[in-house]
Amino acid sequence: MAKSRRQTAQAGASKKTAPKKRPVVAPAPKDQASPRSRASTRTPSLGVQYAKAIALYEKGLNALQRHQYDVAAKAFSQLIDEYPEERELHERAQLYLAVCARETNPPAKPPKALEDRILAATVALNRREVDNALALLASAGGAESSQDHVQYLLALAHAQIGDAEVAARHLGKAIAINPRNRVTAMHEADFDQIRQNRRFREAMETE
Repeated sequence: MAKSRRQTAQAGASKKTAPKKRPVVAPAPKDQASPRSRASTRTPSLGVQYAKAIALYEKGLNALQRHQYDVAAKAFSQLIDEYPEERELHERAQLYLAVCARETNPPAKPPKALEDRILAATVALNRREVDNALALLASAGGAESSQDHVQYLLALAHAQIGDAEVAARHLGKAIAINPRNRVTAMHEADFDQIRQNRRFREAMETE
């Protein structure tokens, strides 16, 4: 009887002191690609692409203002070809390409079609011939025009002569018709002298 009790006690003690098994945790899988290889597979961010497109646009504008039409045309063409996703810049770039072509091969007759008048007004503004530009824009519908190009060019013309109030009014109309004009106006050097004007800032916020 005493022997059986000792065996029972020993069995109980062995149960109490038996160590518990810890659960096995699988190691986290390691990334097989090195940081350098991962970096090499990344595509440039949209912000970088947009910045490069803007740089080309501004390069073209600067060349156009210096009457370097070949340089300007090359920059605008490169913008259109290499950055097809930046559509808000394409429309203006195509207009300036037409300006470059017109300057290198000026027409013999006065413009009659609406598009030709808009183009001629753009050329006149590039030459700082504000009166000529305003006359051409007036013949293209003037202040009552529903063409955003006409309203935008009217804004530029009045900005060149420092008439901030009128420039802002036309810019607001241009943005309301086509919101892409807001992006273009951000990088338009002719608006620099009136950017701090309250009316101009309000026009830039037009919905």
